[in-house]
Amino acid sequence: MKTMNKIFLILFLIFSPLGASASDIDQDTLCSSVSWKAVDNVGGCKVGQKIGYLPSSFGNEQLPILFIALNCDVRFNISLTNGGAVCIFKPVVSVIELH
Repeated sequence: MKTMNKIFLILFLIFSPLGASASDIDQDTLCSSVSWKAVDNVGGCKVGQKIGYLPSSFGNEQLPILFIALNCDVRFNISLTNGGAVCIFKPVVSVIELH
């Protein structure tokens, strides 16, 4: 039985997300954005806040995905619709483009 407990503990430590703590998330504040670009959101939103992407125009379904890729902490849940997205803010540091 002790061996099973040790195996379970090791597997738990290996597969649990590092640094993902619910105490790091600000559930009381929503930072609302009309821009999918992380550079536009860094000045007003804080890492760990909820951020909502609510663009001023509707119709381009690629923009919410770009927003998520550049602005969201993908370790946490993300809500996505055809017109917007809500997630926990964590902007990317760098982008590598392949041609």
